[in-house]
Amino acid sequence: MKLNVSADLRQLVEREIKQVLPEVVAFRHERHRYPELTWKEQATAAAVAAKLKQIPGLTVQEGVGKLGVVALLTGEKPGPTVALRADMDALPVKEVTGKSYASCHDGVMHACGHDGHMANLLGSAMVLSKLRSHLRGQVKFIFQPAEEGGAGAKVMCDDGVLETPKVDVIFGLHGWSEVPCGKVYFRSGPLMAATNVFHIEVKGTGCHAALPHLGTDQILIGSRIVEGLQSISARIMAPTEPVAVSVTQFNGGSTNNVIPPYAKLTGTLRTMTPKARERAMTAIERLAKGIAAANGAEAVITFEEGYPPTVNHDGATGFLEAVAHEVLPNGSADRLPHPTMGGEDFAYYLERVPGSFFFIGVDDGREGGYPSLHHPAYDFNDGALPHALKMFVHSALAYADHHQK
Repeated sequence: MKLNVSADLRQLVEREIKQVLPEVVAFRHERHRYPELTWKEQATAAAVAAKLKQIPGLTVQEGVGKLGVVALLTGEKPGPTVALRADMDALPVKEVTGKSYASCHDGVMHACGHDGHMANLLGSAMVLSKLRSHLRGQVKFIFQPAEEGGAGAKVMCDDGVLETPKVDVIFGLHGWSEVPCGKVYFRSGPLMAATNVFHIEVKGTGCHAALPHLGTDQILIGSRIVEGLQSISARIMAPTEPVAVSVTQFNGGSTNNVIPPYAKLTGTLRTMTPKARERAMTAIERLAKGIAAANGAEAVITFEEGYPPTVNHDGATGFLEAVAHEVLPNGSADRLPHPTMGGEDFAYYLERVPGSFFFIGVDDGREGGYPSLHHPAYDFNDGALPHALKMFVHSALAYADHHQK
């Protein structure tokens, strides 16, 4: 796919990005300083709305999907509606970055870069509002709460965020620690995994730790279940099928000389297709119950449904790749060779309208590697913002031509 972005337009966008960048960076630092957890983003949403209301040409709606903020920009010529999305919530992580703008809320921080996502979307609105004469159609800027497990995207979809006007395509991005700063990675089809939480309670007969033969050892049984679950990948599921089963909590007992009557295990299941999810869930239940029964105990398994897989649309992904090749420096764009097992509620938008989600690098090349997502030392790299802004702004401006083909 080939786009025809004129040199004049590229220079104009570049100039406008440079003008707004200091304010965009300042906004990111401010939101990083005052993070809010899932479904508690009242101050964040208010700050976003206040900034959007200062931008000429935008109509701003608050309270969409409870705490979401949506702004609409209409171009001077008719055309499709492009939606751009950013998430707003933070994580229950204690920050150790030592930055001057580090979190003021103890035990809460933007460890997943949503402050950078918000700043990028705000900057895109600022730039595009100045380029209305070049815009055909409308741009809907979606600031979404509760991505971190709260399914805020689904709530906003159910509240009609993709309607009035109806969205023709939606794009989103995520800062990525494993990619050099400014590089962008795309993937058509499955990009991120479906998520499920599982709980396994092992029930048996507790006894004195010095007399283990008089009961059943729930700690030992639970350990065998943990080990057994690792056979799901590449043994029960095909070696070529992506699946991750990780036990992340193991609780049981209250003292040193008593074998407890129960042990509780909690973990996450990640798969790429509904069929794989069902097969893996069946395997978890069968293994846990079988191992417990073989050792004279009982296992009770429950599942919590999480996000569906994030599946990018071919046409939208190809369009984004063309944008990147046109407006970013040579060598900036690449294709992700395989999906990642992380989860993302952008999946709910992609179930309803065409679109694509992509990664933008934040790694600054430091020794030892950039802190990973959800790490207490993670901080979105401001150096990625100019590249992210180019991708969002040019995607909104160029989509009308692609839509007509």
